[in-house]
Amino acid sequence: MSKIEYPEEILESLEDYNIDIRDFMPGHGKGAKLLLNFNKISGMEQVDGVILKGREIENGIVADIIIKEGTKIEEPVHLCFGVNKETGVQEIFPRIIAEDNTDVTVQAHCSFPKANGLIHKMFGHFYIGKNCNFTYSETHYHGENSGALVAPVGYMYVGENSVFENNFNLTRGTPGQVKIMIDIYAMKNSVIKSNIRAFGKCKKDSIRIRDSVFLEGENARSVIKMKAAAKDGGEVLMYGVTEGNAPRCNGHVECSEIVLGKGSICRARPFIRAIDPTSSVSHEASLGRFPQKWLDELQAKGLTEEEATQILIEAMLQEEQLIK
Repeated sequence: MSKIEYPEEILESLEDYNIDIRDFMPGHGKGAKLLLNFNKISGMEQVDGVILKGREIENGIVADIIIKEGTKIEEPVHLCFGVNKETGVQEIFPRIIAEDNTDVTVQAHCSFPKANGLIHKMFGHFYIGKNCNFTYSETHYHGENSGALVAPVGYMYVGENSVFENNFNLTRGTPGQVKIMIDIYAMKNSVIKSNIRAFGKCKKDSIRIRDSVFLEGENARSVIKMKAAAKDGGEVLMYGVTEGNAPRCNGHVECSEIVLGKGSICRARPFIRAIDPTSSVSHEASLGRFPQKWLDELQAKGLTEEEATQILIEAMLQEEQLIK
């Protein structure tokens, strides 16, 4: 499949996240691949140990991704869900199963470069078996007009002794209206790492994300880290939820948000609960502006206040290592 057969505008937004476009193109690079343009599968590539199936529906796709038992692959599974028009409704139903003793990374990208009244909905179900190492990273680009309404919902079951890392990044372009709900259920001895990054850039941008972890198994552990910024009237609301529902489980929620410009709003609502006396759940939250000292140091090097602020925002929103 040549690059011309899939809208360049969708793939080009990958470069903003330092992701090589060729990794997503069937016939280029390694790894399984599935590309969707609105409701048409534009490309698919299989590899040993991974089953990809897609069924086109009126407004999108039902996609099944199965990692077969014992499969360990170095190259990520690449998924690209795009819409290259201004309006419409896209609905995505991914069903991802990682069977026992698997090791895999899924890199997903959602891109709506022309969005101006476009609606994207996702209803995802993930089942991660026992003794797995599973990473799911999702980047988003919603164009430059704050014209998208994006509403993903994800339910994840993580089996015993498994490590599940969830990364969500919406820091390029203008978000528009974003409403995300994530529920992760952690079984015995599992480890959950969830990393959320978002940036509302104008008064048309409203981001609401609820990231929830339910520690249901003994010795389950989790860290949720949510980082966001709002400027020039943008709005961000982060819900970080962790429940300790089993013996000796341990969870932590951390929210950090920066407010810039008149009319901008940042809100953080960590919610924690423990019902077992041997469990431990904690949270911390900070909202406000960058310390003036940091800005002064950068401005002393010849940067304007706006340039200095942008550098600090990008540094804050960088992905980082969580618990091992």
